[in-house]
Amino acid sequence: MAIKKEFEKDVEIIPITYPEIKDYGDYSSTVALSSARVLRRSPKEIAEKIKSLLMEQPYFKEIEVAGPGYLNFFLSDSFLEKEIEKVVSNSNYGGCDFLKDKNILLEYVSANPTGPLHIGHGRWAAIGDSIANVLEFCGANVFREFYINDAGNQIDLLIKSVDAVRAGLPIPENGYHGSYINELARMNGNPVENILNIQKKTLSDFRVNFNNFFSEKHLHESGAVKETLEFLKKTGHCYENEGALWFKTTEFGDDKDRVLIKSDGEYTYFAVDIAYHKNKIERGFNTIVNILGADHHGYVNRLTAAVKIFSKELKRDVDFKIIIGQLVSLYRNGEPVRMSKRTGDMITLQEIMDEIGIDASRYFLVMRKADTPLEFDIEVAKKQSDENPVFYVQYAHARIAGILRNLGRQINPVFGGIIENEDARTLAVNIIRFPEICIDSAVSYEPHRITQYLENLASSFHKFYNSCRIITEDESVKSRRLALVYATKKVLATGLKLIGVSAPEKM
Repeated sequence: MAIKKEFEKDVEIIPITYPEIKDYGDYSSTVALSSARVLRRSPKEIAEKIKSLLMEQPYFKEIEVAGPGYLNFFLSDSFLEKEIEKVVSNSNYGGCDFLKDKNILLEYVSANPTGPLHIGHGRWAAIGDSIANVLEFCGANVFREFYINDAGNQIDLLIKSVDAVRAGLPIPENGYHGSYINELARMNGNPVENILNIQKKTLSDFRVNFNNFFSEKHLHESGAVKETLEFLKKTGHCYENEGALWFKTTEFGDDKDRVLIKSDGEYTYFAVDIAYHKNKIERGFNTIVNILGADHHGYVNRLTAAVKIFSKELKRDVDFKIIIGQLVSLYRNGEPVRMSKRTGDMITLQEIMDEIGIDASRYFLVMRKADTPLEFDIEVAKKQSDENPVFYVQYAHARIAGILRNLGRQINPVFGGIIENEDARTLAVNIIRFPEICIDSAVSYEPHRITQYLENLASSFHKFYNSCRIITEDESVKSRRLALVYATKKVLATGLKLIGVSAPEKM
């Protein structure tokens, strides 16, 4: 607003960062440099004008113009005091309606019902659930969906494998040979339904719940796949070649056209997938997000093209995003772990939960960006030391709870004069960044930003605790310091809740 008011031109993007070096402020910006060409002024002139306009506001004690036009912003103590009071008094601090217009269908996990969930599924479950939580916290309506791949050759093989064990016969060579097949054979009922129930139980134990489990089989039985292909034919997006039906996805950004019906008359997997995405759009969602495994890179362009076509033909304005996750590598004291000692099969999510607990499992699986490989050391996740990040963050919350118990009574905080030293100031600045972190995490679909923030907040609290004794004879000092203590506890608890991790009162 200040730029538009002064220069009669607007700047679309205003870059703002958190400087790693305190001398560069609480926030910094290169907007004067990046907008110089548009505004037809020197970066230095733009920066000085922004400084003069913003210094009229009560937020800053100083705005520094550095070098050719960098802007470094230092928040005022009075502003920090007022913001900390908001933290303590607001029961939903950090929550907002920034994404109130978003009606989002978030699909994640979507494991084949042919075996127990493995650690990779656990990563998508933790990331997906955390994304949904943060989106809702920022005002979006989120519908959580699990797509059941309950049709196709893999289902036939599962049933044949279980039937073979039940009959005392060898499992087919191309069947499923995990030890869980023997367990399924001892259970009554349909093996697919039994596996799905086991998966649902594991997810529920993992604090992951869905609004809907959508069946692939339903798409076939309802005629939705056939109807979708007829729709594409009528709208001119298909052609036949060499006895196969092709989808003109190159017209919408794909690198080549895709087969929908093979020359033998069988549907491709892609044909079923696009029928599912047409269904998503028809249900009225304006944002569709898929979290897919590392083996789905080739699907990004073709699915994006399909959604563009359906959006155009159905006259729906739909944002579509695919998050491709990377693999999880398990370690034990630095040594790779590939097989379960108990079963000799892949290590399941349930086994990890049983060994290290749900909190550590959730935290570790969400603490890195989804598109980067995750190295997960089981022994580190069990340590009760600063080496274990989830312990470090939870311990900060438990330490605060212990302080408040030791007070023996409720003491009202005093907010004036809380910035008594650099540690108090750093803690206050970190606390009030929480709403910004939540919005950044929501719009980027990156819940690992929450874990990074919580670790920084815990670190700044521990430093404040070491330099500022909380329980002291001086009641006024105690009341001021408690303002930061109460605020930290609230934000730690809220942040942990967003990623599905508990905030313990004792450890």
